[in-house]
Amino acid sequence: MLKSKIICVTGGKGGTGKTLVAVNLAIMFKNRGYKVLLIDGDVENPNTFLLLNAKLKNKTEVHYFLPKIIEDKCTRCGLCAENCETHALLYIKNSYPIPMSTVCSGCKLCYKICPTNAIEPDLKVIGWIYTASAFKIDLFLGELKPSEARSAVIVNKLIKNLEGVIKTEPEKYDIVILDTAPGAHCDVEALINSADLVIPVTEPTRFGKLDLLRIIELIDLLKKEYKTIVNRSSLLGYKEKFLLELEEKGIEVLGDIPLDEDIVRSYCQGIPLMEKSRNSDKNGMGYKSFNEIFENLMEWGEFSK
Repeated sequence: MLKSKIICVTGGKGGTGKTLVAVNLAIMFKNRGYKVLLIDGDVENPNTFLLLNAKLKNKTEVHYFLPKIIEDKCTRCGLCAENCETHALLYIKNSYPIPMSTVCSGCKLCYKICPTNAIEPDLKVIGWIYTASAFKIDLFLGELKPSEARSAVIVNKLIKNLEGVIKTEPEKYDIVILDTAPGAHCDVEALINSADLVIPVTEPTRFGKLDLLRIIELIDLLKKEYKTIVNRSSLLGYKEKFLLELEEKGIEVLGDIPLDEDIVRSYCQGIPLMEKSRNSDKNGMGYKSFNEIFENLMEWGEFSK
């Protein structure tokens, strides 16, 4: 491959099985001889490492910029507050600006335009980045510090690290799998926008359908190719009707995954269902479903191996 193929696994709501799908797709690509990187972008609830029973290492702090006013240098001109898009600097004429950290976007514009260099960076740790490796798959993982709300900063750091690897070691990975947080907010958008193919994971419930339609709106806005996976398809006996509803809306389906006790056991063991070394039930519904999904994905993505 000349470049890494990037696949984003996402979904409109939590608990649909995005991480289950992302991890097992990574395993199946690895089984076919691809060099795989898995990125956990669900930074408020990262758990890919749990499904892989991986040991996190190389903990690196992620810092966030806040402005610090140096009163000895400040002429109280108000230029910083005047140009702050988020109004994070409270300014009263002839007074020193007062930073309001809760609304600061961290853009650094005030720091760059201050004519007297009266603003210095006041860096704050808002989370961490880790690496790990398990089952011959590399993992990048982000974690947002509790009580912090700037998840997009952590996600953007993960994307920057990925771009760095692709630029400096373009042949290191054939496949990159991105696992997003639930929802359709800015950090999910950033990961989808980085992908070549997008796989929204849903479930056959009313909420599942509504949230699937919401995330598809975002995917369409970003002009990305997508096909969906229906997880827990045997839930409530709603599968056939649900698949028909998706077909009527023109939503293509890669496949569906029924409820399967072997999938639950793989969770508990920390060994992915599709890992070769695991004694999975080859005749089980979950195993067969993942194989079918993977073959459909290989055809859709036109992978070379």
